[in-house]
Amino acid sequence: MSMRISTQQLYNGGTSGIQRLQSEVYTLQNQVDTGRRIVTPKDDPVGAAQVLVVTQTQAVNELYIKNQQTATTKLGALDNVLGGVGDELKNIYDNALAAGNGSYSDSERAAVASELAERLKNLVSLANSQDGTGRYIFSGFQSTTTPFALSANASPYSLSNGYMNYSGDDGVQTLQVSASQNLETSVPGSEVFMRVKDAAGNVTGRSMFDAVQNMVNFLKTPGASASSATYTQALGDITASMDNVLTVRAAVGSKLSSLETISNMAADQKLQYKEQLSNLEDLDYASALTSVSQKKLQLDAAMASFTLTSKLSLFDYI
Repeated sequence: MSMRISTQQLYNGGTSGIQRLQSEVYTLQNQVDTGRRIVTPKDDPVGAAQVLVVTQTQAVNELYIKNQQTATTKLGALDNVLGGVGDELKNIYDNALAAGNGSYSDSERAAVASELAERLKNLVSLANSQDGTGRYIFSGFQSTTTPFALSANASPYSLSNGYMNYSGDDGVQTLQVSASQNLETSVPGSEVFMRVKDAAGNVTGRSMFDAVQNMVNFLKTPGASASSATYTQALGDITASMDNVLTVRAAVGSKLSSLETISNMAADQKLQYKEQLSNLEDLDYASALTSVSQKKLQLDAAMASFTLTSKLSLFDYI
């Protein structure tokens, strides 16, 4: 049984076929131009959804990497300052220990006291250190407030009668460095400088500044003796301050080590996400160019055929 096809049907069918082929060539050309297999969701709805999920996960990972870099910078600065504090305390301890030699005269002890006083100023300067953004490292959450300032109290100094006042708080800043971990990136000045603990973990009752200034005052006193309880206490407090700084610095070092492991994992994940996106999106150029050639050949043939058939009419044969 024959089918009757009107001239309009013939024209519409030819036009539709040409438009479809033009659309396919345009899609393939877009893919070649962008180098991506999925230019719009309609190219591969399932693949496009997978790309969206991977892209979002990748963005979150990038945020963690940024936080890890910030945490590394903050902890690195903190470690450097603590190293400087430790060096100053070591020098103070060595000089104070030498000054306990019974052969030292009053003038020699006074000279040592003057040096210790200068090193104490260095300690205060280190305690008031700022990071690259101008925020104070040891102020806790009060990072815009200068943490340490000289008090108006008279010696001997203790926590209830401190040589320095602390204006920060006990807050510990944190950053989320992975999906499951928040990392502490600061240590409050109260822990490092004020509530100094001895080797047994007991608070000595004096700050680091109290310990050094008490030693300075003792060495300035004419006829001071190393057998004095004041000297023994001050030297013991300086030792406790050194131990305390070492303990805090060790904790910071552990965080840096942990952060390095986390950063390495995040970097590996970054490469994995990049590879996943490449597998989902990247275009096979050889296959795409072959398809473009085939579709263009089909389009040329369809247009040529349409040009011939669109001219057919029964009136030509009457």
